[in-house]
Amino acid sequence: MSRSKRLVTLIGIAAVVAVALVGCAGSAPAAGKSTTLRLAYLGDIPAPDPDTAYASPELTLVNSAYEGLIAYQSGVPTAKLEPVLATKWTVDPTNTVFTFTLRSGVTFHDGTPFDASAVKASFDRRTAVNQGPAYMVAGVKTVDAPTDHEVIITLNAPNNAFLAYLASPFGPKMMSPTALKAHAANNGTDYFDTHDAGTGAYEYGAFKKGTSYDLTEYANYWGTKPAYKAVDFTVVSNISTVQLEIESGQLDGIIGFGDKQTIASYQKNSTLNTYEFPSLQTPMLIVNPQSPVLAEQKTRVALLSGLDFPSIAKNALGATGKSTTEVFPPTMIAAAGDQQVIKHDSSALASLASGSLAGASLRIGYLASSPAGQALAENVAVELNTAKISAKTVGYPSGTYYSTMSDPKTAPDLTLMAGYPDTAHPDSWARIFYTPKGGLDVYGTEINGVEQTLDAALISGDPAGYSDVAKAVSASGYFYSMATVLGSAVLNKSVTGADKAWNLVVPDLLDLKLLAPKA
Repeated sequence: MSRSKRLVTLIGIAAVVAVALVGCAGSAPAAGKSTTLRLAYLGDIPAPDPDTAYASPELTLVNSAYEGLIAYQSGVPTAKLEPVLATKWTVDPTNTVFTFTLRSGVTFHDGTPFDASAVKASFDRRTAVNQGPAYMVAGVKTVDAPTDHEVIITLNAPNNAFLAYLASPFGPKMMSPTALKAHAANNGTDYFDTHDAGTGAYEYGAFKKGTSYDLTEYANYWGTKPAYKAVDFTVVSNISTVQLEIESGQLDGIIGFGDKQTIASYQKNSTLNTYEFPSLQTPMLIVNPQSPVLAEQKTRVALLSGLDFPSIAKNALGATGKSTTEVFPPTMIAAAGDQQVIKHDSSALASLASGSLAGASLRIGYLASSPAGQALAENVAVELNTAKISAKTVGYPSGTYYSTMSDPKTAPDLTLMAGYPDTAHPDSWARIFYTPKGGLDVYGTEINGVEQTLDAALISGDPAGYSDVAKAVSASGYFYSMATVLGSAVLNKSVTGADKAWNLVVPDLLDLKLLAPKA
């Protein structure tokens, strides 16, 4: 997948990309209530094309206008698949043949009926565009349609994660074959950056780049009608302006900022409610294998064992996160087989300061646009400096972060990365972060046997394989999962429903059709 685009997206804690919202799950708006939901983005939105979108603001638009065959259920702390455009499905024992029964009575926004032909056309389009999410359909061998409402997808090789790909917010969305044919020359840019071809509850309205992005209700939506007839997004320049407009009533709320100071200030406002949602977002401290002073495993393990990660997480994240003892994000695999093998040793840093790290000066990198990432890095530096190990933090712009990390001459000794996976399947986390080909193994770290274990587990689905990966990753001293970051929202007290609309995989994503004014 595209490393640079995936990197910007996966620093979910970092981007401070904000979405303002108001909502309440349930009935249609009461008399006199606004039928337009006002939202704001902090910063602009990249192109919301379903086959290129990888940033949370894009995904908010994409997942409002487009739907896949299945999805992850909103508002639940563990991943659960639910039917969307497919009503049921079966998987053969080899995890190679997937059969879907398609929903009847669905139309695309251009009026084209949804049927089996759209599945192949949509998969083909994702392959042709060949951007980051294309890997999710790269293993598809054939898409057969015995009837208009049945599809049989056969893979080239067994893949226990394929249903997770289809359910992902990044997963393949169904697009109108009529629209795809009319705009066949488009290759992931232009037309589908500003127009949609989906089946969702909303369709794209007026888009003014850098200024505003509007959604309007699709009148012939097959499911429960959204309470709001329109959703208007306004691009806001900074977090201070967002906060002022929330408190003045011009905006209705905000999600996805990941900043403990800001949420603490909102908690003081008696007219607002603050929320924290479970999330798979897991900040990691990653050790550079090319660092001359951290090349030996025993030094890396001693360094990681000496850091008080619960204290670091509490000081840096406050109410927006919590410490973890697991390697994978929570609930991804059974906790019993997911524990760090490195245990805290309060004497370890002092021993390093007088031993292998005597006279060393460590650099700790982080994404410059990440206030929470910066806070984590600075708290690590404080503990090291307190133990007489010289350490300083360095922020890198998103445009240079990955190239800096991959160059042994410029890469810092350690880096903070706060990522979340494409899916709730453990392969999506481990392969992306722990293997050199995964896209976000920023230092190109290789751990003996990990890739082979992942390959075997992808075929068999045996959870023991992922426990083996967790042990190997932890023992290597290259990666340490520091905490889990909670999704967050601040809403006016007249608002309910955020507790039903949040997404476990992407912390900054809400299902807008579940939002409504309080009755």
